[in-house]
Parts: sequence; C-alpha cells; structure tokens
Amino acid sequence: MEKFIGSIEHTLAPELVEKLKADDAKKKAAEWKEFEENLPFNAKEITEAFRELYELYDEGLVKWMANLFDPDICVCNEVYGKTECEHHPLCGTAGFHYTHSARDTVGYMPNIEAMHSALNFTVTSGFTDNYLNYFPKHLIDKMASFVYNLQDKDGYFYHPHWGNKIAAGRRGRDYNWGVTLLGKFGIKSKYPTIADIAKDKSKDTGETYIPDNLKSIEAFKEYLNTLDFDTNSYGSGSVLNSQFSQIKTRGEEYIQVLGEFLDSKQRDNGIWHPEANYAGVNGLMKTGGVYSGMKRAIPNPDRALKAAVTAIVSDEEPVGIVDVWNPWVALSIALSNIKKFRSPEEATELRNEFLKLAPEALRITKKKAEKFRKPDGSFSYLQQKSTATMQGYPCAVPNTYEGDMDAAVLATTFMVDTITGVLGMNDHFVHMFGSYESALFMNIVENRKPVRK
Repeated sequence: MEKFIGSIEHTLAPELVEKLKADDAKKKAAEWKEFEENLPFNAKEITEAFRELYELYDEGLVKWMANLFDPDICVCNEVYGKTECEHHPLCGTAGFHYTHSARDTVGYMPNIEAMHSALNFTVTSGFTDNYLNYFPKHLIDKMASFVYNLQDKDGYFYHPHWGNKIAAGRRGRDYNWGVTLLGKFGIKSKYPTIADIAKDKSKDTGETYIPDNLKSIEAFKEYLNTLDFDTNSYGSGSVLNSQFSQIKTRGEEYIQVLGEFLDSKQRDNGIWHPEANYAGVNGLMKTGGVYSGMKRAIPNPDRALKAAVTAIVSDEEPVGIVDVWNPWVALSIALSNIKKFRSPEEATELRNEFLKLAPEALRITKKKAEKFRKPDGSFSYLQQKSTATMQGYPCAVPNTYEGDMDAAVLATTFMVDTITGVLGMNDHFVHMFGSYESALFMNIVENRKPVRK
C-alpha cells in the first residue's frame, strides 16, 4: 500500500474565492441586521457581543475538519498496520476521523460519532440544507455502508477497535448514532434493533441484545440505585441520557420509575449537585435532557435556570470545553421545560430577564472558549490537548496538542445554535459560514486520498 497521511490544501481558483467571499459578506450582513432588528430589547449590545463570539470561527476550522475525511477505509491497515488488505467488511467504506493524530497513526480509524458530528456540521454551519445532496452520491453510499457494516447481530453498532465488550454509555451512544444515520441515509438496519422488536415482536430472532438492567422493572430499579447522583451527577446523567432511547422501548412503566427516581435525587438548588458550578450544571444538562425525553417537568425549573446562569458567568476555570457549552444547554433545557410544563409567559419573562445579562454572558463565554482554540482554527476538548478517549475508549494519540471532532462541534455550531435558542432567536439564525467555506470543505473532501499508514 502506498503510504498517505497528512492534510491537503484546497485547489479553488482565486477569482472564485474572491466572488464567493464577497457574496457571503453581503448575506452575513443582512442576517446580522435581521437578528438585531428582531431582538426585543438590548438588541445592539447583544448583537455586538454575539458577533465577537463568531470571530473565533474561521476557514481554518473548515480545512481542519475536511482533512479528517477518509474516502476509502482499510481496517487492515488503519487498525492493524497491515500492508495488504484482507477485505474486512468495513474496508472500502468512508468516514471521518476524530483527530488528525488518529488519522495518521496505526491503531485508529474513523468512528460513527465523528461521522455524525461532521455531517451535522455541514448543515448547522451553513454549508447546505441537506448533506445527502451536498456530498457526491458515491461518498454518501460509502458512508452509509460504513454505518451499516458496524452493526452486529445483537442489534448494536460496534467499532472494531473497541469491540463489543463495552460500557453501557458507549454502546448507547453508538446505537443512537447508528439508528439516526441509517434513518437519514434511508437504509434499513442489517439486523433488528431493540426499537424494531419493541414495535414488532416477530422480528425478535433471539439474538438482539437486551441489557441486563432493562430485562425487568426490578433490575432497572436496582440499576438506578447504583448510579452516583450524590457526587457524579454528570456521569450518571450522561449514562442515562445515552441509554434513554433504549429505556423508552421497554414501556411507560420504565419511564415512570425513571422520572420518580430523578425527582427524588434533585436538591433544593434545582440541580443534582451541592453547588451551581460546572460539575453541577453539567449534570443538569445531561439529566435535563432525560426529562425532555420523558416529556416530564423538571422540579424547581426556575432554580435550575438560576444555577445554569451562575455557571455561565462564573470565573471558575473551565477544564473541558463542555464546561463552556453545557451551562448554555442547561439554560436552554430549563427555559424549554418551563415553557412546556409551567407557563409560556413565565418562560418569556425569565428569558427577558436573562437578556439584560446576555452581553456579559456572551463575552465571558468567548474568553472561556478561546482557551480551547488551536492555531489551525480547531478546538480541543481540554485546554492544551484533545481527549485521548471517548467514554473510556481510545480515539486519539494521548497528550497531543490538537483539536478534536467533539470539541470542534461543541465550541462552534452547537454553541451558537444553543445560544441563539436561549436568546429566543431561532427564526433569525446567523449562519457561521457561507458559500466560500462550503466550496472549500467539499473541495478538500473530494480530493482526499485514502489514508494509508
């Protein structure tokens, strides 16, 4: 195999670049004008502060992400370092790596979560309205084949580097991405999933995996009592969040038990942690997401909202990019919960109160997010390096000063999308990128050679 690792530059003609950038500048100016005109008050100050946050995002991020694409995966080479392909079912498919170090080092290959993040990014960043129409069909087919061939007879999706003896959180996340992506690609799963069997018992072949903690309501109750909500509400909320789509398939009784359990664990401050710090509000974000899935009111949502705002404007040093993004998500979840389960008027009143603080909150957020930005425009999960594992499983070369896919989407499109929603401006969204960055990204993707290490 001919060795090929590393990044490539775009080959767009200078005159095309100039035209696309000029067109984008006009469109972006119009979007910011509409945004400011539709804020109920404090409009100029909020718009100026939000625009300052957008200054963190440039074409370097686009180049970095496009260069994570592998158009022709060879598991034999990438994971095992072999010089000849032995035709693993995933060989010949396509996907996105988690980091550049993973792309260029034997022992790593693209993973399903990185693929989901990259495809979602092309829509939320402003490249396209539909990534199925944006990517060439042959690449869509290869990415669909990647997801399809990750599935095992037990219904779950397993990365060959990690195997099938993995923790519930990792299994649940990959299950969610697998089912979501196959649905987007319009492809039926290779084997029945737990959701398929819940809808049609005749599809149960006896091989589909039912986790031990979901085999009976008694087992589920016992499992919930093993979760450490007293000192680790983030980890506990996260593992429940990742399993929620599976829990839901087991029936309403499971949802009721889960809701009562979480209600009982909430503290007087509206969260599941003694303090309204990053650890506590990160737990609110994950646990609040479970409430959203259950369509259940969060007890004391006004206190939860206050805790989220406290974390956003705090001077606590962020360890991970999640410490910057999660409090905004928690605030969004609290506002949504109040609107749906208490009073739309109360939610509007609380949002308008927050708008008074929004310029300060946005500038504090920019300063925190900037700590994770790398010189190439990417963002890292930790301030100085990417995380080497995802839920405990290897995804990048340890201790490498580089950006990673998780942080790249959390600090950018996820960040601005969440903040836009908190400000009540979903109908007046300002896209991060335009036609130039869209052309840049696809030019690199289409010219990437297969990774051979």
